[in-house]
Amino acid sequence: MLRHVASLAARGCARVRLQPLPLPLPADHPFARTHLTDNVAQPRTARYCDNPLIVRGFGAGPQVTAAGVFADLLRIAEAHGARA
Repeated sequence: MLRHVASLAARGCARVRLQPLPLPLPADHPFARTHLTDNVAQPRTARYCDNPLIVRGFGAGPQVTAAGVFADLLRIAEAHGARA
């Protein structure tokens, strides 16, 4: 299983890489329950090191992207005087 993994070091050095993950993943791994286009953020700081905060949610998949583009088109049309 390959995943794009980004990291940011304390000195501001950013890194993004395609990283293989061991299979099967342990149940407590942040990527263990992701689906298709989910995004996961896991900041590790002085306060969140032993039990880090994990933010997981739906990323920009095809349906979300299409809805966003459609909403943008509606706003552009409205700005140019179009009525529904």
